[in-house]
Amino acid sequence: MAGLIKKQILKHLSRFTKNLSPDKINLSTLKGEGQLTNLELDEEVLQNMLDLPTWLAITRVFCNKAAIRIHWTKLKTHPICLYLDKVEMEMRTCEEPRPPNGPSPIATASGQSEYGFAEKVVEGISLTVNSIIIKIKAKAFNASFELSQLQIHSVNTSWKQSDLRFTRIQDPQRGEVLTFKEITWQMIRIEADAIQSEEHDILSAPVRLITNQSKLKVSLKRRLKDCNVVASKLVLILDDLLWVLTDSQLKAMTQYSKSLSEAIEKSAQQRKSMASEPTQSATPVPISQQVRTPQTTAAADQNDALAKLFNAFDVKETSHHLIISHLDLHICDDIHVRERGFPKQITGGAMQLSFTQISVDYYPYHRAGDNCQHWMYYNESTKTRATWAKELLKEFKSNVDMLKQAAKDYSKSKPTSPPPQGSPPHVLIETTLRHKPVTTGKEQLSKGTTPANISPAASQQSKTKLLSSCFVFRVEDLNIYQVSTADQRRDSPKAMICCNKKSLYLPTEMAAIHIEFTEYYFPDGKDFPTLWNVLGRLDKNQHQSSVLDLLSCTGYSIIINSKVAGFWWG
Repeated sequence: MAGLIKKQILKHLSRFTKNLSPDKINLSTLKGEGQLTNLELDEEVLQNMLDLPTWLAITRVFCNKAAIRIHWTKLKTHPICLYLDKVEMEMRTCEEPRPPNGPSPIATASGQSEYGFAEKVVEGISLTVNSIIIKIKAKAFNASFELSQLQIHSVNTSWKQSDLRFTRIQDPQRGEVLTFKEITWQMIRIEADAIQSEEHDILSAPVRLITNQSKLKVSLKRRLKDCNVVASKLVLILDDLLWVLTDSQLKAMTQYSKSLSEAIEKSAQQRKSMASEPTQSATPVPISQQVRTPQTTAAADQNDALAKLFNAFDVKETSHHLIISHLDLHICDDIHVRERGFPKQITGGAMQLSFTQISVDYYPYHRAGDNCQHWMYYNESTKTRATWAKELLKEFKSNVDMLKQAAKDYSKSKPTSPPPQGSPPHVLIETTLRHKPVTTGKEQLSKGTTPANISPAASQQSKTKLLSSCFVFRVEDLNIYQVSTADQRRDSPKAMICCNKKSLYLPTEMAAIHIEFTEYYFPDGKDFPTLWNVLGRLDKNQHQSSVLDLLSCTGYSIIINSKVAGFWWG
């Protein structure tokens, strides 16, 4: 019996580990407890499971000790508990994007089988890790992340631990299931230090950040027939942060970001070129159109209630969110560090910026022109941007139609020939449209092609739509204080720019700053010209400025010129 159980554990863990042998398993059959030591985890499988961006690669993962506890008689209601002592992970940045991630190991757990009992048990596993150390090697710097007391649990729709049967919403009519996970940790320590060399000798100040207890809420929507993820929603919530940075540390951060910008941009282009259109959920047959009999009335009512519950918590599209309740940022001058290229005009200066309820939302696969009512913090600013963006899209589509017509006219007047290497985009589009003319459904029918004879691939290609990648940045409240120096001390900081929501009795959800950046692209990698737009809104009714302070204006302008502008122009 023990040998059979060992084989089953080895079968499931072999997807995550390398060279796992039965002699490393110490299993108590009756108690349902087992132990593993010195585990080497599979880097590629973890990359697929974490869905890491292609500018990051895992090189090594090691766990010194693991314990497992299984409730054999309560697998439907109680999760399998997995305890890890210390996990060490090594990663590196890729100057050129690595191959894209494969399918998640959960989806391939049973050979792309349907979402059944085994998949429910695997997905409901509870994980506790005492310590995680992640080391990242980049071209210009080394970074490390230390997490303590990380826990992953399945939760219900109220984000509380409960019976496993209440941690999922399954709708057979749609053929989809919603699952909810919560990841929490007590503390995370982030540190980045430059690699000392002649090329990067200016990066000499290590950057450190320690955060308090935080959590990550994960909502997944899977297909029942193959367990593949259709859409996901990640919400990272951070508590109050106090971050003290010196002038040289701030400059080091901009240089670190600049060194990664090219690799991140290449990875983003790879993602867009290989992206597929968002999968449409199967629309269930309305209850009113179904034949109701006394035997099916109760089942129909139950399906109707289940459909309403599914719609209430449905993940309409993939999105990532960051929420910071409060951030106090203090920037201090390095008195003993002489900065090259920018002579110091303020010695011993310090400035304080306070932000309340910061949110950053990212929607990578939003269909251009579609409704945004399901977005987080959907408000009047988003409505304004949607109306404006629709006008831009309308103008863009008319220009594309003109380009198609011009390409057709050009193809009739000139013989077809492949474009030369390095041709501009309009020539490539011209040639593409000449070789693959765009036809409508009416044109296909006039040529004798019926919809039944159209291949699924061709049908899918004809339905290709323009997608958009949307960033939304919001700050509900802010206070920018005057600069203080060693010669000009202030007992309490004086505000230079602040919000006055309380005095005007404005609602707390009204954002003081609202910025949306949208970039459009085609999901099949076509090198067609696209567009982008930016909407910024600063509510003048919420802001008031105190007496203009020349010293503060000088200090903030130095930061903007020497640090922020240096990111773009070196």
